[in-house]
Amino acid sequence: MRRGAGDHTFTLVNNCPESITAYVEDTKCGYSTRCTDASSYTAAQPGVILAGASVQVTIPASWVGRIYAETVASSCGAKGEDCTIGEFNLDTGDIYAAQAYDISNIQGYTQAMSIQLQGCDTVTCTSEDCSCSNAYPPGDETGCGDDSPVRACGAGAIPATITFCP
Repeated sequence: MRRGAGDHTFTLVNNCPESITAYVEDTKCGYSTRCTDASSYTAAQPGVILAGASVQVTIPASWVGRIYAETVASSCGAKGEDCTIGEFNLDTGDIYAAQAYDISNIQGYTQAMSIQLQGCDTVTCTSEDCSCSNAYPPGDETGCGDDSPVRACGAGAIPATITFCP
């Protein structure tokens, strides 16, 4: 089984009109069935990102988790529950797509989000009612029937950009 060659650089961009507080949370063995080979994010949380600003975080190879942001008007659970979240399953080797990512509003919609992995498909959801081709809708635990919100990308340390309020 081939694994990614190294850590991933994620750029978190805040295009919202107000500051956000961004978080990176592991979901291995929790919301994901991938356990034994998944890495943990142990660096400092991105924290407050001012309107119009961005920050970079280094995500370890083979990470499984969520990235989300709270606004003044939203409060999320410990793993992003009740908020719009970006979900990632990185460096999976032959288990799934080499890199898999999506936007989920299943537990709640709080803001528009876009996820782009360099050289791969961009996925964007700009409203609570975006289609299954863009995000999992609020309350829909069926996976849109075919997991159509999920995007796949090739192996390696591929840089990513997550834009809040694109």
